[in-house]
Amino acid sequence: MKNLVLPLLILASTAGFAQDFSSLRVKLEYFVDQSIEAREAVMPTANQFGFESYQMDSLNQLISFRDSLHLQYVTLVLEEHGWLGISQIGKKANISLFLAIQHSNKDQIRDRYYPLLEVSAQNGESGLAQMATMKDRILVQKKLPQRYGTQWNYIGDQAVLFPLEDVNSVNENRVKVGLKPLTDEELQTVQSKYQ
Repeated sequence: MKNLVLPLLILASTAGFAQDFSSLRVKLEYFVDQSIEAREAVMPTANQFGFESYQMDSLNQLISFRDSLHLQYVTLVLEEHGWLGISQIGKKANISLFLAIQHSNKDQIRDRYYPLLEVSAQNGESGLAQMATMKDRILVQKKLPQRYGTQWNYIGDQAVLFPLEDVNSVNENRVKVGLKPLTDEELQTVQSKYQ
């Protein structure tokens, strides 16, 4: 009987743990859907009412509010469980972790959690493209040249790339992490320095 009780206890605790991740997955996926829904409304709203409109202000406030709720939840998850991988919570919920940290308006949040994402990506449990995108954002926030060419700026109406570490190797770096190469036209927009 003793031999039967221990495996049953282990099975019961494992099942409860899996339910926790299942619940986390559902909540994380919900936050992704909310983020996408709000952001998909940006260009239609801007085209209809203009970037400086009341409608855009309201939409930006909604995006900020949803981002703050998402970030609060994700930081709790990360503190309790670490950066949960695709095999634990699925691809969409894993992307949710990335989006919450990437969209944070606090640089120190990305600095704090990027190492967890990097390890997860290098172990095949998170996307290398997400790792590259966050790495570039961290470099840009520190006014350093980006490595993968994922961060853009607007000067007037023109989208331009923030400065690059090496224009000649950026496409090689991008391909390594699963990003498509930048076109020659896109590479011509690279800022020579931060403004």
